[in-house]
Amino acid sequence: MIKDTDYLYLSAYLRARESTLLTNERANRMLDAKTFEDAAKVLEECGYGDMTDVSAAELEKRFSEKRDRTMHDLALTAPDSAIVDVFRVKFDYHNAKVLIKSEAAGAKGDHLLSGAGRVPPEVLEDAYVRDEMKGVPSVLAQAIHEAKDTLARTDDPRLSDFVLDRAYYREFQELAEESGSSFLVEYGKLAVDSANLRTAVRAARMQKDGAFLKGVLSEGGSVSRDRLITAVSSGTPLASLYSGSPLAEAAASGDEVIAGERLTHFEKLCDDALSKYLASAKLSSFSERVLIAYICALETEISTARIILTGRMANIPPDVIRERLREAYV
Repeated sequence: MIKDTDYLYLSAYLRARESTLLTNERANRMLDAKTFEDAAKVLEECGYGDMTDVSAAELEKRFSEKRDRTMHDLALTAPDSAIVDVFRVKFDYHNAKVLIKSEAAGAKGDHLLSGAGRVPPEVLEDAYVRDEMKGVPSVLAQAIHEAKDTLARTDDPRLSDFVLDRAYYREFQELAEESGSSFLVEYGKLAVDSANLRTAVRAARMQKDGAFLKGVLSEGGSVSRDRLITAVSSGTPLASLYSGSPLAEAAASGDEVIAGERLTHFEKLCDDALSKYLASAKLSSFSERVLIAYICALETEISTARIILTGRMANIPPDVIRERLREAYV
């Protein structure tokens, strides 16, 4: 039985590491920098090494290296590596999607595979090609088989993505339950709610029917799949389903998007609801909450840095980029 006190050392270590995360102040410096090169150099303070003359391709490589290294180190040092594994699941399913899309396009996508998952990418790729899932977790293996069958039947990799997404959230929640962390379990429910709300808004905007929604929504959120399908099918405001929940503001914005407003603010509110939930971990001096929040904060950092730097490369005005940024953990 892992106790909060078992996290004393790791919590202290991660609290110290938080000072190197991409803060709102650093993000604003990147936005206000005179050149792309000056903006990229701010990331040197966050442990990304020398960012001089970094290209778009090299940028993604730096992000991947930082993530892979951090996940590996945390898995070795955490009192319970199962907590870290819950977050590594995402990259197993990312790799499965890459393999599916590569097959559909008849191209190699090795450079897009992530090393942050539980299964080494070369092992997963070999299992996929051979159609022998030895060494692959059972839920993932079953989902890959189903996704491959879906691709063969429909020739539509997007439908295979839906198969993998549903399996991802299912496995995330199963592993969260097994970890014994109520904080992680509730985070998993909120993540499903956020993903389902995004999907429902997009589906309603495109006037998709209930049969389509049944195939793309995930189980396990605080708002059931059936209630969400009924609301979209009947035109009931989504805000009524999420009243009093962390996604209340996002749902109200979603109703505006269905009516014709832009998606940008709505999607930011969905992400910010998760960030606000994780911010409660700051009240904990030592526990698995500190570890969970740090892993998620790193993902927010990478997402924010990518949005800013790709925006700067495309000469998008700073104020437009700023609208897309999520709340930083620090």
